[in-house]
Amino acid sequence: MPECPIISPERLLPHSGKMMLLERVVSYDEHSLLAHAEITSDHILLPDGAQALPAYLAAEIMAQGIGAWAGAHALDKGEAVRLGFLLGSRKLIFRRPDIPVGTKLAVWVQQSWQDDSGMGVFDCELRCREPLDDLAADTVLVSGAMNVYAPKHEADLNQLLAS
Repeated sequence: MPECPIISPERLLPHSGKMMLLERVVSYDEHSLLAHAEITSDHILLPDGAQALPAYLAAEIMAQGIGAWAGAHALDKGEAVRLGFLLGSRKLIFRRPDIPVGTKLAVWVQQSWQDDSGMGVFDCELRCREPLDDLAADTVLVSGAMNVYAPKHEADLNQLLAS
């Protein structure tokens, strides 16, 4: 089991450079993960000249939390980190239209269920970690259930990518 906090979550996800949206993994266990992220002025998802990230783009941050959870468990088993796919979401609630630059986020994911094929559902939340402007610490900014698929076998992934 990787020791937490994991300061370099790059080894848990097949992302690099600015596409790595998580700063660190604070903790994880059999069914959940807590990570930190921040909306910086050079955030890759931030529209040019914007001072806030549109809230709907925060779904990618939650998806990376799920990916980091899966990556940590793969490493625990001595397996390679694999690609996963965000298929959709349910009951996605945006409590604000956007997330201001400078917001420090707590990224929480909780496995609701996952089958043997790799299909799964995770309940997710993004919370403000520290007060900022009109945001109080621990304010829920975005929440919802994310539907994901992580092929268990290389052949399944290759077939999917060839489609």
